[in-house]
Amino acid sequence: MLCSHRLQSSPSTFMDFYWPVRRLWPAVRPLIYQQDLLQRNLQELLHSLELMDKLQHNILEETESLQSDVAVKPVSYQVEKEGELIGLTLDTQDFSPEELSVRQVGRRLRISGRTEKKQEDQKGCSSCTHQEFRREFDLPEDLNPEAVSCYLDPEGRLHIQAARAPCIEEAERELTITKRPEEKTQQSVCPHTGDDISTETHNSSQTCAENMDSC
Repeated sequence: MLCSHRLQSSPSTFMDFYWPVRRLWPAVRPLIYQQDLLQRNLQELLHSLELMDKLQHNILEETESLQSDVAVKPVSYQVEKEGELIGLTLDTQDFSPEELSVRQVGRRLRISGRTEKKQEDQKGCSSCTHQEFRREFDLPEDLNPEAVSCYLDPEGRLHIQAARAPCIEEAERELTITKRPEEKTQQSVCPHTGDDISTETHNSSQTCAENMDSC
C-alpha cells in the first residue's frame, strides 16, 4: 500500500512542477501576435512616410519650375522730340491694350502692364508665364500737362506725346493808360430826428422875435 501511494503521488508532483508553464502558455501567445501586428503597422507607416516625402519633393520641384517662369521684365523706352512735341515710346509688344495702364497725377506719369500666359505641353503639364512692369516719368516744366495723349501703333508699341506750353515771356500785349478823375470832397450830413427839427425851428423863431424887439 505504501508503494502504491508513492507511485500515485509522483505524477501529481510532476504536474505541479510544470503546471504554471502550461497555464501561462495560452496567455503568452496573444502577446506575440500583438507584437507582430505592431511591427507590421510600423512598416506600413514608414512606407507611407517615404511616399509622402517623395510626393512633397515632386511638388517642390514643380513649384520651383513654375516660379522660374514668373519674371518681372523691364520695358525699354525711348524719348523723341519733334518740333513742339515730345514723345515717349515704350516697347509693349507682349501686352494687349487691356493689360496696360497709363495714369497722370499732376506732372507725373505712371505706366504699368501685367500679362499672364498659360501653356500646356504634350504630357499635359501646364505652365504659366507672368510678366509685369512699372515705369514713372516726370513731365518737364515747359510741357503742358493738359495736352498729354497716348496711343498704340500697329506693332504694339505705346506712344505718349505732350506739347510744349507757350512761353509767358513771348506773349506781348499793350496796356492802356487811363487818367483817374479828381476826387471831390463830400460834406457829411447828419440826419436829424423830428424832435431836433422842432427844437431848431422854435429856437430860430425865438431868435427872430428877439431881433424884432431890439429893432
